[in-house]
Amino acid sequence: MTYTPDFEIEDLLPSMKKRGHGKSAPSYPSLREALETVPKVHGHICTASYLGTRMGHLAVRLLDLKRKRDLVAAVEILTCAADGIAAATQCSFGSGRLVFLDHGKFAAIFGNLATGEALRIKCTPSVDEEHIDYGKQLEQFYRVYAKGDLEKALAERKRLQKIERELILKWHRMSDSELFIVTRVEVDLSKLMYPLEMQYIASPKRCTVCNEITEATRLSNGICALCSGDFEIRELEKVEI
Repeated sequence: MTYTPDFEIEDLLPSMKKRGHGKSAPSYPSLREALETVPKVHGHICTASYLGTRMGHLAVRLLDLKRKRDLVAAVEILTCAADGIAAATQCSFGSGRLVFLDHGKFAAIFGNLATGEALRIKCTPSVDEEHIDYGKQLEQFYRVYAKGDLEKALAERKRLQKIERELILKWHRMSDSELFIVTRVEVDLSKLMYPLEMQYIASPKRCTVCNEITEATRLSNGICALCSGDFEIRELEKVEI
């Protein structure tokens, strides 16, 4: 059967015209535009994604960026803030320029590959405490109420949504200096991006078990992670598409 797409993609692709690199600063979404993007990728605007958006928006204003690809970022906890940062900076997991650092801190690091400059942005103590307190209540909800009585769970979720909304409205009326502490830092910027060998199959080789093309450096004795059991997965059946 011949497949016919229901729209043309050419207009969505980058222009093939030569660009004048370095002639002007790159443009980034306004705060409003970034926040409008957040629900499209995250599902909604929550406390962490809001703060992440503000962090990213602040970083692109403070760093002297001449090219978008020079901006790299890292979140120091696995948090919804990552989606806000992606919306504001256009750094993403897929581009290799947004990484997760398991530091257990609600903070983010932003770097300019061209200049070597880097900034660490964290919340002020009062905002951090407000966010942590709300997070504790949310975690408790997921652990206890979500597994219990549905009526009680819905009532508790409504209460938490009210707290979340009030926090976001409050923070939105605060300046960057009231929300965040920004520190200029020295850091190995390669730690803020995923290496190329993780983004491409530069050395293709077939797994001796499943015969799938795999990056050679990810094979162990010629066997991929799925076949070796390092990652547990079991194939059930092929799906007709």
